[in-house]
Amino acid sequence: MGRLATLLAAVTVAATVPAAARAAAPPAVPAGGLAFALALKGNGAVLASGPFSLKVPGGTGSLRLELSRLAVDGARLRGEARLKNDSGLLLGGVALDFSSATPSGRNEPGKPAPVSTPLALKAPLVFGDLLPGESTPRLPFELSPLPPGDGVTLVTLLGSVSGLAADPPETVEGAARAVALDADRSGRLYVATAGVGRVLRHTPGSKATPGEAARPSSPPEGVALRRRNGDLYVATGDRLVEVWRPGRARPSTLDAGRPVTSLRTDGKDVLRATSGNSVLAFDEAQPGPVRALGPDGSVVLSFDTDARGVLYAVVREGDARRLVADGPSGPGTFGPSKGAGADALDAPSVCRFDGEGALWVAASARTPEGTVVARFGADARPLAALSRLALALLLGKDEDSAVPAVADLAPGPERRLFVLLEDGTLFALRPF
Repeated sequence: MGRLATLLAAVTVAATVPAAARAAAPPAVPAGGLAFALALKGNGAVLASGPFSLKVPGGTGSLRLELSRLAVDGARLRGEARLKNDSGLLLGGVALDFSSATPSGRNEPGKPAPVSTPLALKAPLVFGDLLPGESTPRLPFELSPLPPGDGVTLVTLLGSVSGLAADPPETVEGAARAVALDADRSGRLYVATAGVGRVLRHTPGSKATPGEAARPSSPPEGVALRRRNGDLYVATGDRLVEVWRPGRARPSTLDAGRPVTSLRTDGKDVLRATSGNSVLAFDEAQPGPVRALGPDGSVVLSFDTDARGVLYAVVREGDARRLVADGPSGPGTFGPSKGAGADALDAPSVCRFDGEGALWVAASARTPEGTVVARFGADARPLAALSRLALALLLGKDEDSAVPAVADLAPGPERRLFVLLEDGTLFALRPF
């Protein structure tokens, strides 16, 4: 691989967001991707085209990108792309796109210097899910318009390959009928399980038996960690939230004034809880006013807040489920959305924000190709997705096999998102 590609292989390409959209919308999620650069002469001849060895986070090897049959026809670049997954990890929702073109030429007095311009494919080149060692067929692409202009001697095209890298799954011992999950800053996980009625403390990758973090009075339905001091909140479906503090054998309680189930804490350690179709926030020990996110008779299944404190929630109304975002005029449906992973919004089950402001959504996939976990930007655009088929392969099952439902999600260190399945299986996804 050329020196230019080596230097750019770990660079992330910044997103372009209009100023008006930035003012009205939540902060844009940093664009990801394993970057590569393609260099063309002004006459269209290819100077540098790889192959590129792209470093996948957490992988033991690389993702190899080959570009072939490259040809410039006027302002169009045509070619083929092929990937080989030598990372040692299962990769989900892998796609390729370009982001910019930068022309350069001879310095001439009175002429402005060339500037970089956005340039992308009409639609990303989708490779889908890749098992370790798997190679893709060669997929054709066409990129246009290339930067015109007299005196252009070199055009540098920046592109990237994006997707999700899945760590090998593990089973949390004793976590039968897992229902909720949270993580501390070091990545230790707190797994609420209805099977044994406990909250377990588990270190991913450790062979040690999970420790008991809490033994609530009834089987837990929700769990949340106050990261500032290690307080562990546990909901059991009644009005009292148990507070398990480090070093104390018995919990104290918070009275929510109504039955509560799911729990979350935000970046400021504010505790929130679901109650029927509503979410309420605690002001220290006192419950605040409830905020309805669905009509009477509906149920909030899962929720989280973005960096601004805006509520997002999965609401069930009868047999239908939708993801809503709160606003000054009331909750509105998140989306609509297009692209690979957008079908997660058809039947969402869990939602959670990560540290970069991306919203992760777990869903019930109706087909093997359907999405079970997707990552969305602030504009509801899907950024990456894991299919039910890929999850089955990750779990060592046949492609058409049923898979356990996602019980909960929790962001962790090093850009990990921990995924807890109802049978106690745990794995982590990392976007790239």
